[in-house]
Amino acid sequence: MRLTKIIAGILIVLALALALLAWQLMRQPQRQVAPAPAAMLAESSSPSQAAPAPPPVLYDLVVLAKDVPAGHKLSAEDLKIAQLPMPVANSFASTSQAVGQTTTLAMASDAPLFEQNVISGLALQLEPGQRAVAIAVNEAMAAGHRVRPGDFVDVFVTLDAESNDQSPVDTQNRLLMARSRVLAYGGATVENPPPTLAQQQRAEQDPANQNRRTGNQPGRDEHNQRPENAKTAVLAVPLDDVQRLSLAEKYGQLTLALRHPDDLAVPDAALFTALPAVLRPKTGALAKDQELQGADRAFAGMRLHDLATGGDDKNRKRAAAPPLPAPISSSQQGPKQRPVQIYNGANVQTVHY
Repeated sequence: MRLTKIIAGILIVLALALALLAWQLMRQPQRQVAPAPAAMLAESSSPSQAAPAPPPVLYDLVVLAKDVPAGHKLSAEDLKIAQLPMPVANSFASTSQAVGQTTTLAMASDAPLFEQNVISGLALQLEPGQRAVAIAVNEAMAAGHRVRPGDFVDVFVTLDAESNDQSPVDTQNRLLMARSRVLAYGGATVENPPPTLAQQQRAEQDPANQNRRTGNQPGRDEHNQRPENAKTAVLAVPLDDVQRLSLAEKYGQLTLALRHPDDLAVPDAALFTALPAVLRPKTGALAKDQELQGADRAFAGMRLHDLATGGDDKNRKRAAAPPLPAPISSSQQGPKQRPVQIYNGANVQTVHY
């Protein structure tokens, strides 16, 4: 009985303590609860508060605005800009880069314009009225292979009457073309000039270049650009001089004389008689005292005889020395007997007839 009273007293004390604790908790201010991460993500991704997507990056590409033929010089009206989501290699990004270029083939409207669709190379180094002509060269006639692309040379021709039966004149040497610009010499061109001495020295000291070589042999490009390996030279030649150069190279010997670029002296062609043409213009096609010019003169052609004599028969080869008397022929000396051996068993008989 006594034990029951003790347990009841303990329970009453615990109940009072719990009631006091609950009263103290009710008196404290209520704390704010942070929202759950999932709720925050759902709230930030609502359509009303979503950030706008960045616009796609577009690249300009020059295309044709209309059909153009081959050999057409492009103008601003021929081009327009298209945009693509990725850059295109070897293309033009601005019309200003393509204006003035000449097409190599016929192109349709809206076709993209690439670098290989326009003319490039030595053709763009020529001035109007000039042609690029290649001639064979060697060390003796090309200033010891000291010629470089961009240099100016005088072209001399030697016509040797003794070694050339086609020459209508005695041996002669004269200036054929003055101050001709060299566009290429061997594998080197004005667009891709040979390396300078300093560049060659740096290349020889570069370990990367040495690893690309086999032994001591130079690379193919370097070998072709070396002047001592040149076999041809390309000259910028006026149209009126192309035929003269071609005939002189075929029937004569050319010499390239290197000259200083500041030396502008050239002969006055008006002081000399114009060479006659192979083809004659129709009667009445030319006015009085009018001569063929440019492409018409080149179309009319030129003879080696006129190139060598200057169109004047007085400059023909002088009469040769009288020929030596011909040796007496065998028929004039009488018949010549020939021996014949006849074998009859062991006997041999020689007969002359």
